[in-house]
Amino acid sequence: MRLSQRREVRLLVSLLLLWAIDLRAEPTFLLFESGKPEAPPEMVLGEWQTAKAGMMVLRENSGSVREVAEARILARLPGSPRVDEVVTREMVVAAIRALLEAKAKAPALEKVLQDEVEKWKERLDKIPNEEDPEALAKAEAAYAEALALAMPKPYDAGVAYSAEKVEEQILALEALKQQFVGRADEVNLLAGPWNIEKTELAAGKKKFEGRWLNPTEWEQEKGDREKAAREVFLQKFQLPFVSAVLLGQTLLLGSFAGAVLAALLGVSFFFHGMIELCRYRAWWKGTAWTIAGIVAIGLLGRATGLLLATPAPLEVGQAQSAAGLEELMWKTAGQKLPMQGETRLGDGELNAWWHQRLRFTPLSVTEIAVVSVDSWQIEFLSGGLRLDRVGHLLGRSLTLRHELTFTRSEKGDDVYRIEATLGKLPLPPSLALWSWQAWMEDVSKIVHVFPGAEGQGAERFEKGSVVVTKK
Repeated sequence: MRLSQRREVRLLVSLLLLWAIDLRAEPTFLLFESGKPEAPPEMVLGEWQTAKAGMMVLRENSGSVREVAEARILARLPGSPRVDEVVTREMVVAAIRALLEAKAKAPALEKVLQDEVEKWKERLDKIPNEEDPEALAKAEAAYAEALALAMPKPYDAGVAYSAEKVEEQILALEALKQQFVGRADEVNLLAGPWNIEKTELAAGKKKFEGRWLNPTEWEQEKGDREKAAREVFLQKFQLPFVSAVLLGQTLLLGSFAGAVLAALLGVSFFFHGMIELCRYRAWWKGTAWTIAGIVAIGLLGRATGLLLATPAPLEVGQAQSAAGLEELMWKTAGQKLPMQGETRLGDGELNAWWHQRLRFTPLSVTEIAVVSVDSWQIEFLSGGLRLDRVGHLLGRSLTLRHELTFTRSEKGDDVYRIEATLGKLPLPPSLALWSWQAWMEDVSKIVHVFPGAEGQGAERFEKGSVVVTKK
């Protein structure tokens, strides 16, 4: 009973509002008798005003004035609902009821009045009934779906939106408000931050971490924050570990066993030759064996001398700071910005950066007979490069040097020639390629932590520098 009484009260209030519509400065329909015999009633839309002496007055835009006696008035009816007009469900029901009563009084205007009824029914369908949970749920679902289309992501005060995005969002919310007039206040709250964005952008301000600053303040704040972030990043950033093994145990022990075998064979040949000469007087045979032994021992000694020799030092640029590469590291790894155009890397700053940043994997307890790496050093040449990886074994320094020659064929294909020496001892091509590939795998690990350097490759080698670009 309470719900019924409250509904009746709201309906009565809505009817009173409709009948007191002359207090509003909005167009309304006035249904009245035409005053001519057997003529149908007339229905005129306008801003009717109550005048003295029981007359209703309509002042038209043309300046003419139309008067209707109150005795001829059949009904005052609300005008068609505007899209942006806020109405309640009770007001709509009262308007439909008044139009239906008017149809009974003026059958000749049935079609016109029915069109108005349909307009109010369409508005009624968009207003959920508070006493119908299912209708409320459907209305809420429809609003949520429309809101998701109008604003896929909620407003984020920390995001700097473009003027185009702000304008697009404001227009979308305005369309949503017109579609759901009953929730205009809620939509206005959602549109508030976007309107502030529009106002601040129009004033020439920029957003920084949720704060609006003028261009000068914004540039200063951005520079200070970027500088602080750069320092923190460079202090904490570390390159991935690279291999600390220059020559592995298998290769080293195999080479040592081969050298011992060669030495034993040389000594065996020499003594066999001496026995042939001294005991059997076999001059030709003994001489051959003796010379073979001397040659074997001599070649082994020569190879050992070349292996332990230190090659001529690389002619690299003066030791300098790695500031250029540190800045490149900040942009490509810290800010994740892609490298643009051509980038020139000098061998001096690259060696300084390696000295500062390289980290070698600690040797395991089983890696005893290995040559460990101490440092990398590179020299760029015109059309190629030299790479030294310096290691040590039992306190003895060993240098593995690779020399790469780069050319480009007539078809545009890159052609590389790789040679390697250990100390000054030339290595066979298979070993040269294997050791070069091992180093390239370490380089790939380093490049992988720089997202902005993905896809970069050497364009050309110059004296003291290499030019890299997008491949």
